[in-house]
Amino acid sequence: MYPILFQIGPVIIYSLWIFITIGFFVALLIMLKLIKKNRLKLQFLADSSLAIFLGGIILSRLIFVIQNYQTYLFPFNYNNVIQIFYIWDKGMSLWGGIIGCLGTLVYLARKEKENALRWLDVFTVGITGGFVFGNIGTFLDGTNYGNETTLPWGVVMDNSIYAVPIHPVQIYAAIYCLVIAIILYLLFSRNVGKQDGNIMLLGSGLYSLLYFCEGFLRGDESNIFIGLREEQIYALLIFLISGILFYAKNFTNFNIHNLKHPNQTEDESST
Repeated sequence: MYPILFQIGPVIIYSLWIFITIGFFVALLIMLKLIKKNRLKLQFLADSSLAIFLGGIILSRLIFVIQNYQTYLFPFNYNNVIQIFYIWDKGMSLWGGIIGCLGTLVYLARKEKENALRWLDVFTVGITGGFVFGNIGTFLDGTNYGNETTLPWGVVMDNSIYAVPIHPVQIYAAIYCLVIAIILYLLFSRNVGKQDGNIMLLGSGLYSLLYFCEGFLRGDESNIFIGLREEQIYALLIFLISGILFYAKNFTNFNIHNLKHPNQTEDESST
């Protein structure tokens, strides 16, 4: 693969960080389009973007460190502990980052009396679109690789544990993220998408389901429980929770009032 795009003396430009940056700006462009379309306050995004970004980074790193505590805490010394803050070593948790960003968003939206559910809808589409480029970055970096395959599009990665062609699962992920982002974007103009929170629940459900399926094709290391990768278990839980909430919200009298500002009426939240 191509983990290093180019190098000028001591300056190294990594493909992963370049594509993550591209993904960030793509996500931002998608969100700006939806913010205008839904008449949300652009100033709220401007004021909150740094906090949301830091919330995602901090929880993403924290979850990864907890999962790999042996590396950072044993033996317990300065050199190991200080490595906790070296986020450039690519040790980040996907689900931690997502939960950190969205959790910070909900907190700030409630604090500023914004419609948190609608903002979650907007962020879901943006983040999913950004994941397209993030997955391309992991493909070039040679991380999150797949297991052995005989399919004609199998690829050989020097840093994998396989010496034979493997599934390019990162490209699979980029494709299904693109499809999900397009579907969610189009649903914003449909009746189901006009109801606050539906886009978020549909997006998280679709993504977690496909991510769960992707796990069966992954070949990189992971903790295994009851025959499933640790990430698959998280994805399955999120899929079930999203499905239950979507059903309850749209087919029963249940609603997610706790994510809306207490003074916000139902009519206000649908505008």
